[in-house]
Amino acid sequence: MKKQTGFTLIEIMLALLIGLIVVAATISIYITTIRGSSDIVKSARLNHDMDSALALIVNDIRRAGYWAGAMVGSDSRDNPFTEPGTTDLQIPSASCVLYTYDANASGANTLNDSTDDVDANEYYGFRLSGGNIQMRSTNIDCDESGWETLNVSDGGEQVDITTLAFTESFKCLRKRLGVADQSYDTTCAAAVTAGSIVADDRVIETREISIALAGRVNGDHAVTKNLVGRVKIRNDRIFTQ
Repeated sequence: MKKQTGFTLIEIMLALLIGLIVVAATISIYITTIRGSSDIVKSARLNHDMDSALALIVNDIRRAGYWAGAMVGSDSRDNPFTEPGTTDLQIPSASCVLYTYDANASGANTLNDSTDDVDANEYYGFRLSGGNIQMRSTNIDCDESGWETLNVSDGGEQVDITTLAFTESFKCLRKRLGVADQSYDTTCAAAVTAGSIVADDRVIETREISIALAGRVNGDHAVTKNLVGRVKIRNDRIFTQ
């Protein structure tokens, strides 16, 4: 009868070592795959949330200065949504923009009396506060409370906004009787201060806003995104100095 022999201790140890190497490699591949999938999900969520936030900001700012009372027979200089320092588009700080527009179209019904066209809930704006984008819906300033935080992510990993910056690009066109029209690459307020615009000049101010938005996944700061937007305000500010 043939003698049967088993594995030696060295052979068993080598087999165990090879098995452990295979198991470790399999686990490593699994962890890498899961981590890659998680990063893809986080990146997709960040992209979606920030794209949506920028689209909301751009589309809403574009409406600044809209007045339903601007109909046949009206005077755009009477637009109550472009009053300097109160309802007009303004950027008090780099991370805050304020503006108004005729959301309920009340101006269409009060053409001869525009003093009550700007309702308390027709004040809008965006600001950066504590890593969140906030929006105003009442007559409050940039440094006051009462702003509403936009939920830019409803998942487990919230988006942390690191940058929200607004940069103005205003141009002022002066129309003076008997004098050629003159344009200035500045705000009309600056042109007035410089003496380029004087009493009785008719003025048109066109406005563009550049928006820089940056964010990251809260809890995984390696997943980041930067966006840049530019919005042309459709409603020019028209007034007589």
